[in-house]
Amino acid sequence: MRKPAAKELQVIGPILILVLMGFVALTGYRGTEIPEDTVDQKESVDFPIDLNSCSEKELELLPGIGPAKAKAIIDYRTSVGSFSSVDDLLLVRGIGEKTLNAFREMVSVSGVSAASRHEATLIDINVADALALQSIPGIGEAKAAAIIEFREHNGLIKNEEDLLQIPGIGPSILTEVLAHILPLPGCEEQAGSNKVNINAADLEELCRLPGIGPVIAQRIVDFRKSFGPFRSYDDLIRVSGIGEKTVVRLKELVEF
Repeated sequence: MRKPAAKELQVIGPILILVLMGFVALTGYRGTEIPEDTVDQKESVDFPIDLNSCSEKELELLPGIGPAKAKAIIDYRTSVGSFSSVDDLLLVRGIGEKTLNAFREMVSVSGVSAASRHEATLIDINVADALALQSIPGIGEAKAAAIIEFREHNGLIKNEEDLLQIPGIGPSILTEVLAHILPLPGCEEQAGSNKVNINAADLEELCRLPGIGPVIAQRIVDFRKSFGPFRSYDDLIRVSGIGEKTVVRLKELVEF
């Protein structure tokens, strides 16, 4: 077999090197390609996604939401039951106004009827776990643990007096807590026996209502003087300091 001449080697050598370099470049390029299933997954997601049915992976596609925050959203949804509005995301740890505004138009809420939207956001303090309890303003990890310990030793939290016996819960945050929880069993008993007439009650009677302190009670009286008697629950919302959550609690306790 004839050996290649020196001139032939000079021609063949560079060709072999070019072929080898092309092979290496082609192999490296393929190694950095995005898997087709990943591309398909992103393209298959239709925005806005529903917060009450979306998966953790879909949440991770939102700007500013990584695996940790996506898991926190799912955990909150599992604990509370469902989101009643997009703004409920602000109750999830790690999500603030800036983060929410970055993807607000990419999410939606469905599956919650108009009649039950307010009810869905209220916490049942007698069954909620630590995570759900911490979504109540003023209730952190320590107070949530104290609530659970109180339930374990004393049974149901029945009234405001029971709440005030829990370490860390005092008059300063009681009104805020009452505005974010379902009516306590003791309040329901009161509702069944004697409702407060919102148009006739004095300051002392008004202050006995959950979520109504001296300041708001005075505003109710002032409202009656300025605009006449209350005719509906929508009129109550017009009073500064009374929101939709408070009205939900008052519906079984007051009359017009």
